[in-house]
Amino acid sequence: MSNLTVSNFKKALLIIGGAALAGLIFLVVGYFALKAGVPAIRNLSDYNPTQVSRIYSDDGELVGELFVEKRIVVPYDAIPQHVVHAFLAAEDAAFFEHGGLDYMGMLRAALMNLRPGAHLQGASTITQQTVKTFVLGPERSITRKLREIILSRELEDMLSKEDILALYLNQIYFGASAYGIEEAARTYFGKSVRDVDLGEAALLAAIPKNPSHYTPRTDREAAKQRQKYVLTQMQEKGWADEATVKTFLARPIPPALPPPPYLGRAPHYVEHVRKLLVEHYGEERIQHGGLTIYTGMNAKAQVAAQDAMRSGLEDVARNQGFKEPSLRVEVDRYDDLISFMHGKLDDVLQKNPPKNHVVWDLRRVTGELLTNRAELAKVLRTAPLVDGTRVTAVVSEVSVSDNLAWLDLGTERGRMLFKSMSWARKFSPTSRTTPPKNVSDVLRKGDIVQVQIVKVPTRLKDDKSKTPFLEVELVPEPQVEGAIVAIDPQTRFVRAMVGGYDQERGTFNRATQARRQPGSSFKPIVYATGLNESVITPATICPDSPVAIRDEWTGKVWRPSNFEDNTFDGNITYRTALMRSKNTCSVKLMEKLGPDKVIAMAHALGVQTELPRNLTLALGSGDVSPLELTNAYASIAAGGQYAAPIFIRKVVDTNQSVLEDTQAVLTQVMRPSVAYVITQMMRSVVEEGTATRALVLDRPLAGKTGTSNEARNTWFGGFSPELAAMVWVGFDDNSPQGRATGGSHALPIWIRFMGRALDGVPRRDFAAPPDVVFFKVDGDTGEPSEDVGSIEEVFVAGTEPTAKSAGLKPIFDQDVTGTGPN
Repeated sequence: MSNLTVSNFKKALLIIGGAALAGLIFLVVGYFALKAGVPAIRNLSDYNPTQVSRIYSDDGELVGELFVEKRIVVPYDAIPQHVVHAFLAAEDAAFFEHGGLDYMGMLRAALMNLRPGAHLQGASTITQQTVKTFVLGPERSITRKLREIILSRELEDMLSKEDILALYLNQIYFGASAYGIEEAARTYFGKSVRDVDLGEAALLAAIPKNPSHYTPRTDREAAKQRQKYVLTQMQEKGWADEATVKTFLARPIPPALPPPPYLGRAPHYVEHVRKLLVEHYGEERIQHGGLTIYTGMNAKAQVAAQDAMRSGLEDVARNQGFKEPSLRVEVDRYDDLISFMHGKLDDVLQKNPPKNHVVWDLRRVTGELLTNRAELAKVLRTAPLVDGTRVTAVVSEVSVSDNLAWLDLGTERGRMLFKSMSWARKFSPTSRTTPPKNVSDVLRKGDIVQVQIVKVPTRLKDDKSKTPFLEVELVPEPQVEGAIVAIDPQTRFVRAMVGGYDQERGTFNRATQARRQPGSSFKPIVYATGLNESVITPATICPDSPVAIRDEWTGKVWRPSNFEDNTFDGNITYRTALMRSKNTCSVKLMEKLGPDKVIAMAHALGVQTELPRNLTLALGSGDVSPLELTNAYASIAAGGQYAAPIFIRKVVDTNQSVLEDTQAVLTQVMRPSVAYVITQMMRSVVEEGTATRALVLDRPLAGKTGTSNEARNTWFGGFSPELAAMVWVGFDDNSPQGRATGGSHALPIWIRFMGRALDGVPRRDFAAPPDVVFFKVDGDTGEPSEDVGSIEEVFVAGTEPTAKSAGLKPIFDQDVTGTGPN
């Protein structure tokens, strides 16, 4: 061989070797690049997926869910074999025989991909599908397929077949926000995967191929056909016998389960709990960690609060008038747009026929969506047609001659008589505007309004034929807002909380975030301080008379007046003064005590905000939240014991470890005797004073109304031995409400709520502590009396009068000079 030939041969070897080395380096680098970004799962203990955190009421009802992916992880041995077989039949019958890859299937797919215009595809085993769920990005590419192949082989080397199946069944998506087999079983059948039958297993196995198409909620017919395929495959593979398969094929797809009855009924409460959890555990753990949270809520009480707030504010709205609808389909676009919406509704109903009658609900429609048909179709919803159903619908016709309006309900027509909207005068909370005379004074064609179906005709309930029309009523949409808080005095569990009329208006929680003047509902704290300092008793005389007082804390002269037309009753007892909500007596008592003692008492009972250090505090000029004031009342109801309100009772993680378990720590901040006496004085408000409407509840109750200046805030707070509750009603911008009072606006809501919350709770009285005495006095003078008409008064032991004119003397009886107390 010549030197030239040898030289060329060496060069060729070097080139080939270099190319081989470069290729090897490329393959190694490519291999690790393809592996990058994938979670390293070497055993099941490495698997820590996102799981749903669930929030429960104290009585075990599901009230909220926090999640990015709604999932509950279950071990492989908790999954029945017929469920495993269903998925093998649907996705990968040879799973236990292959090494993670279906080479023949991959070859067929590769040949198909060579065809012009072909979409990239590939045969995916369960192992490959498992890997897919951990590879970021939805793209379909050769690079991704190579990653699947490499990682599938690696996964098969590291994990057992059972472990891979456990990963797969816990990780995949099943539609309807459900991830993993356990959550899917709960979502579609209301049961654990441990309890699903063969037909249900086949239906679950049908879904992952196309979760947007094969779910029972999306297309029941398509889901049935896919279920049939799975059952047939199970029979062919020997995993189910023919008779069993026929039995389940004959069964229809079950209708969609109704949501849990209390889920979504406590939006403000759940959001407040979420914020508390985030403060303590962080957003990541709450949204991903699968925590179980038990709250202090009572589900029945919460729903009662929601309903009471809604109906109560609607009653207020009827009194304040009707604001013109903010959303309207213009007449020149009406026919075309409504026809489009009907077509979309027909598509939905044909694709997934409802079991019973439904009507459409346009509550998610906005002005922007009226000009965007693609998005409009996405927000079209239906509601079951039952008595009392509320939906948002469109006015299709206004008949001036018949004095009625017709509404398009999608599947039905609604007739609205004028009498159902006769309340709908022009909105004004401070004055009486002219009542409407005709339906045309209230509505126009194209208006989108909320209505309530009065009664569904019997014929419509019995079959699916249309009725000529449904009777509907106009639902007032309150401009005013409100809040309710209810607390168990002994446990301090927050039993119910509502932060507004509807959270769809916004997430602002008026129960915890709003600070408003409580008006006279603050007076029990002033009076309790007077009792605690032995400055007054219930029988102490206060001269209810005009007075000018120099406020030494502000330096200004102040002439407090009474709410009721500035009337004065002369000498009255402090029990009567609280019962009639006399401002003069409260201010005079505040002057004697000084603001500091009252502020200290308010803070000890549970008010946390800073309060004004002047005499106006006697009339509730300091801003407080409904939650704070409710807890202060709960402290009185608990015999003068304070504890912080409890929203979160217990938190448990996925390992069943208890992360927190909170119980009330009660601290005595007011003598039990003082708490009992102020409670008895507050009972007079209910039994004889400004809250006598509450007598309808027929149980021992104590409470106090409150109305701030110009009725910008109206309140009622009260309690039974079992429950303390506070209601606030007002405008978010602090506008006046005219002649509204706590008794007219807040009290009816409180009564509705307490009536339902205490339904079935045994009636019991407030227990008297040992250091109080009952003593007969003259109800007008407060002096000891055995005469006919005398009353039995309660006193802190040692403060009762022992003889006529021997009790504590009246205070401020001569203070009309404007110079303050002597």
